[in-house]
Amino acid sequence: MKRHSAPILLDKAVIDVGSNSVRLVIFRTNATFFQPIFNEKVTASLGLGVMETGQLNPKGVVVARTAIARFMRIIKARDISNVYAVATAAVRDAKNGNWFLQQIQQDVGLKVRLLAGEEEARLSALGVIAGEPTANGLMADLGGSSLELVPIMRGKPGQGASYKLGPLAMNVQAGFERGATKKRINKMLENPDAFQHPEPAKTLFAVGGAWRSLALVHMEMRGYPLHVLHNYRLKLSEVKTLTRLVEKQSSASLAKIRGVSSKRAATLPYAALLLGRLIRIADVDEVVISSFGLREGLLYDHLPAKDAKTHPVLASVEALAHQNWSSPEFGQASKDWLAPVFAKYSKVFGTNRAALMQTAVCQLADIGARMHPDHRAEIAFDLVLFAPFAGLTHAERASLALAIFHRYAGQQVPPRIALLMRLLSEKEQIWATAIGLGLRCASAVSGRTASLLSRTSLRINSKTLTLDAQGEASILLTTTPGRRLRDLATAMKLEAKLID
Repeated sequence: MKRHSAPILLDKAVIDVGSNSVRLVIFRTNATFFQPIFNEKVTASLGLGVMETGQLNPKGVVVARTAIARFMRIIKARDISNVYAVATAAVRDAKNGNWFLQQIQQDVGLKVRLLAGEEEARLSALGVIAGEPTANGLMADLGGSSLELVPIMRGKPGQGASYKLGPLAMNVQAGFERGATKKRINKMLENPDAFQHPEPAKTLFAVGGAWRSLALVHMEMRGYPLHVLHNYRLKLSEVKTLTRLVEKQSSASLAKIRGVSSKRAATLPYAALLLGRLIRIADVDEVVISSFGLREGLLYDHLPAKDAKTHPVLASVEALAHQNWSSPEFGQASKDWLAPVFAKYSKVFGTNRAALMQTAVCQLADIGARMHPDHRAEIAFDLVLFAPFAGLTHAERASLALAIFHRYAGQQVPPRIALLMRLLSEKEQIWATAIGLGLRCASAVSGRTASLLSRTSLRINSKTLTLDAQGEASILLTTTPGRRLRDLATAMKLEAKLID
């Protein structure tokens, strides 16, 4: 049988010259899979004082130029040819912004693209779409100097706009008066184009470090069991409670929260106040955190059309499975073989998500192949649970992780299962157990080979789960495959039957 070729993973570099920091992120990519493998941030505070002086922070200019020179050395040493460099609000607003970019080009030969406000907004919205292809709502990206707003209509960005509502532009680092600040925000957001959505924008997709830090605060407040920010969802009532609490806190108290830096804590009360105003003005029902933003949107914008259409879940599982690419055909063969089992649970994730989840779990079926057998199940569980997936809800992510755990550990349960139960419904737990045991059975029957698996078949009739391996294939049905078939049948509340 012809073996599937492994995906070609390409490294790409993005240099983001922002108002607060200058950052280099190197992504390992596969179509719409963008995995950060190197991420370095240097705080330059270029935007500090721009609103008052019209000039970039002089000390920040020196820091930024030095950082970018270092970044380019790293990029060259890694032999990366795909390099994207952009500058945003602070450089855009400063009178000496173009001079600064010319200095960078003279220093290291790097031409930095200066983004207009509308273009910055569009790219941030594309980042959200790259992480959630069916996104529908309002994208809000809060940076150091600006807030970008873009309506997103079923995976397509609308006309965006940029507002000088970042903490540096609002000069709130040393504190602010809430009443006066609310009035300024309300005035700047009077009838913004971004709120003109053809359908009611029920979801606000929050992009940027400030929003992510607010989500961290909320996770700590509720003892949330999964420390993954992307696709973290807050109901309207939760957002209202959170923002009212945080906007009244001191930076010292906020800095004590895990994951919140002292510098971020200084502007977090303002970020909370702004988010509180946004949800009222935009009249949304929920806030969803997107870890994808400008940088991912920049990469997405440069993808060939065919790659851009690849669902991020499929691109992600292909790339992650490639790291343990011992039997690439086994995933697709398992999906075909388990079709009767999948059919029994087809409604668990809904019609639009069922096929996606089936493909994802089967592509991940061999992810633990090269790991130590004593710890394989736990390591594979963690790999999937905390993988850099986009396009998955937290419940879907946990379901995949639990299924892969059962694929290696059988009917055992992972150590953190009690915490995960808060994320999964009973039906999702049943799906994960059955599919995991099904993959375990498929592995035992075939030795993880598509050719042998295709010579057997599963079927469900009334109360019986039957494994058929007639003719020469009957030799495959030894003790272990029979035992694993019984485990699967028990989980499905069926009787096991072997036909050889």
